[in-house]
Amino acid sequence: MSRFRLIALILAVGSAWAADKSKSHPHMGKIKPFKLGKPDVTLKASELAKVDDGEMFIAQTMSADGLSGRSTAVQSIAAPPKTIWAQLLDFDSYPKKVDKLVECKTYADVPKSMGNRQLKVMMKINAAPGFNYEYYCDHTYSPKDKSLIWTLDYERDSDFDDVTGHWYVTSHPTRENWSQVYYSADLKLKQWVPKFILNILTTTAIKSAVTWVKRESEEDWKRNPSTGEGVGGLSFPKVPSFAGFGKPPPPPAVAVPPPKSKLPAKKVAAIAGSAGAFTAAAVAVGIKIAELGDE
Repeated sequence: MSRFRLIALILAVGSAWAADKSKSHPHMGKIKPFKLGKPDVTLKASELAKVDDGEMFIAQTMSADGLSGRSTAVQSIAAPPKTIWAQLLDFDSYPKKVDKLVECKTYADVPKSMGNRQLKVMMKINAAPGFNYEYYCDHTYSPKDKSLIWTLDYERDSDFDDVTGHWYVTSHPTRENWSQVYYSADLKLKQWVPKFILNILTTTAIKSAVTWVKRESEEDWKRNPSTGEGVGGLSFPKVPSFAGFGKPPPPPAVAVPPPKSKLPAKKVAAIAGSAGAFTAAAVAVGIKIAELGDE
């Protein structure tokens, strides 16, 4: 079979099995999803030194059948975490920044407890000329855990068999307004997807993913160094304070009337009149003394 016919056959099969948001995915997950929190990645002192010098640490593993692979990257970025998160959570702007990504749309953004958010996003990539893939991801963002993790949205059918991923962003331990960023992704292809696509998505794509975040975050931090809001001042929902949660609200202030006098009304009036007469007499004496002093 000629190479042209083989590519035509692959494209025809791919069209028959194209993603479909109206159908559920064939399964509920084959790859073990990532957990919120710091990833289980340990770098040697020499590797950390290279990362701080601007190099990117990358580790990759491939399955024996060539249909799945996991990649991890670590990078130091000259911007605070808040600026980086503003870039990572602005999904709809991804096509302007991310290589090979031609479309990206958020179709669900649901606030959760403790400031967490669930974000469902449709993505379309052009892995190679003639090889376009559409997939739907279900993200969980946790500011407390400094993490964004995702799997496929199994309520919709994606072109990839399974996808999981994890962003972890933390402050740099020694450099002010710097961050250390960890990115991990695990991808499993469907049988009809050519294996060379996996190589593209687990080598070139992971480096590209971290590179665009570094580039955009550092440029944004230079534009907004005083606030660190990122993306022209994009801010995040604030977590409500739970201090005093469950306690009843303080009672409203009540005006207290002055105590009523126990003396008869006539006697009270007489006392008031006497007090007034005494005050007037005192003022008159004061005036007279002042006149004598002037003489």
